[in-house]
Amino acid sequence: MIKYPYSKPEITESDITSVVEVLKNGYLTQGSKILEFEKQLKNNFKCNHAIVLNSGTAALHLIYSVLGIGPDAGILTSPITFLSTANAAKMLNAPVVFADVDPLTGLITPETIEKAIVSSSIKIKVITLVHLGGKICDLEGVSRIAKKYNCLIVEDACHAPGPLRVNNGNKEVINNTCIYSIACTYSFHAIKHIAMGEGGCLTTNDEYIAKIVREKRNHGIIKNKDEMKFLPEKNAKWYYEMHDMGWNYRADELTCSLGLSQLKRLELNIKKRKILIEEYYSSLSQNPYITLPLKTYNNYSNIWHLFSILIDFKNLGKSRGIVMKELEELGIGTQVHYIPLFLQPYYRKNQLIL
Repeated sequence: MIKYPYSKPEITESDITSVVEVLKNGYLTQGSKILEFEKQLKNNFKCNHAIVLNSGTAALHLIYSVLGIGPDAGILTSPITFLSTANAAKMLNAPVVFADVDPLTGLITPETIEKAIVSSSIKIKVITLVHLGGKICDLEGVSRIAKKYNCLIVEDACHAPGPLRVNNGNKEVINNTCIYSIACTYSFHAIKHIAMGEGGCLTTNDEYIAKIVREKRNHGIIKNKDEMKFLPEKNAKWYYEMHDMGWNYRADELTCSLGLSQLKRLELNIKKRKILIEEYYSSLSQNPYITLPLKTYNNYSNIWHLFSILIDFKNLGKSRGIVMKELEELGIGTQVHYIPLFLQPYYRKNQLIL
């Protein structure tokens, strides 16, 4: 029996009450909770627009679509991430280029990004930064590279929700507020800081992008009569049009209610994780086979979605699988983050690894 699971969401009585209220209200989708959730996300994440979706994958797919990612305009990203970061681009038939990562953090860097751009024959339109495990990429450094090669930045911030103020030299910097990026994408999966079960959102400061994302999450449907091309009559309230392709990426009222309740505890959640991290450091810092993750990187504090350790399996004399099995027998759940994307059979066939 697993006594210490790899991850388990915290569901409080307040969370349960919030969901039950929605069930009693009778509106299960497209009601007031999603609007309230988006308003609070916008305030918490300090951006102009927050659009709630049914997954972080949906957020990536929509922003790639709006930015024109496709066969002639690809993305560059990290291979140390979940499948969705790259798959969302492949869903649009776009090429994907992988840049190398810092061996200690798993993050792509300005240096590895520039090397990959220079070495690639593919036109790269978007650099997707993955804030792996809660470690923040070098936003300022990558921004300089992006401008140099005329690329846009998208932040895959699924592991790093919300703004985090830090001192960077003599100035204060806030991550995840779309200062350096065109948009940030988030996951509110069951094991994330904000747990909806399945869910996510996209934030941006660009009004046009926010408008198109909202349309595309609902099949591309337009209901503003001023934008209609074939309005049958003046008072045709039933009428709608679809001008471009969209998908059903809507989130429902139940999950938005849960997400809204969880959002209220986000700051406390992060503080609680930092307390747990100190326990891990205290217990593991003297182990000669383990390298612990950095508490800060690029002058940003780690938001701690994951506590990923590096293990010297060779000198330990045990394989990863054996170590995980022995930990499981002790009631301790573990996971690998991540199997590099270029090792997946799909990406082995035709991807550039630089």
